[in-house]
Amino acid sequence: MHLTHIKLKPTTKIDLNFDTSEIGKGIESPKAAIEESKEYLKSNKHSDFYNKDLMVVVDQQLIYVFDYAIGKEKIFIPEINPTTIFYSNAVMSHRRLVSFKKDLFENSPTVKNLNKRVNPNLFGNFFQLASNCIVNLQAALESFANRQIPDNHTFMDVNGKEFEPSVFHKLDKALPEIKGKRFKSKFKKYNFLVRKVIELRNEIIHLTPIEETTNTKYKSTYRKLLSFDYSEAIISVEKLINFYEPDLIEKCDCGKELYYDIEERYDSK
Repeated sequence: MHLTHIKLKPTTKIDLNFDTSEIGKGIESPKAAIEESKEYLKSNKHSDFYNKDLMVVVDQQLIYVFDYAIGKEKIFIPEINPTTIFYSNAVMSHRRLVSFKKDLFENSPTVKNLNKRVNPNLFGNFFQLASNCIVNLQAALESFANRQIPDNHTFMDVNGKEFEPSVFHKLDKALPEIKGKRFKSKFKKYNFLVRKVIELRNEIIHLTPIEETTNTKYKSTYRKLLSFDYSEAIISVEKLINFYEPDLIEKCDCGKELYYDIEERYDSK
């Protein structure tokens, strides 16, 4: 199953219902504003120094941008919603991780056939994109929750004491309270897979060698990665995000197929 890459969205967009070429016509700017603009253009200081936000017009919409100084020049970069970037990373990892998993299964030695050569790259390639997919799915979830929860929202326990919430608490309790609807109640299967994404991400990030009855250290986590249903996990994360913010995750209709790959390159002598 090949998943379509998505559209990256700006953090903020404001629809315009007028001709933007008319902005500023017939209006004389205050002298202080003109002087500040001149100073900004000549300096290497970012707009933050002047306590200003920057916006540009794109397709009859205002979107936020930020400036980045390169020497004496400043470039404008659209401020992209990180949830869409993280989710896009996960989707673009999917195609090749499936392919690498197939290669691993087909080309590894078996109990009945020990003649096949052991190739560490087969699992290494799979692990790189599988872990990238899981980590970015969890990042998409947490960045989304953090953006939806107001800065002044206080998390209190049953004793009335403040606490630092987990991503589970943000998704299962805070978001439903803020939005007035509960994803978990409506989509139990998808919610279960969302939890599995977070649990597996935590296991990957805090990967610790475990000594059981044998000397192999990471086999439990590695087996989980090989058994995990990445397609359904990606769909589940999309369902949750779009449940609380409709159409934030939107498939791209450009007709192109984009995905990450691992390329072996050799420097020529």
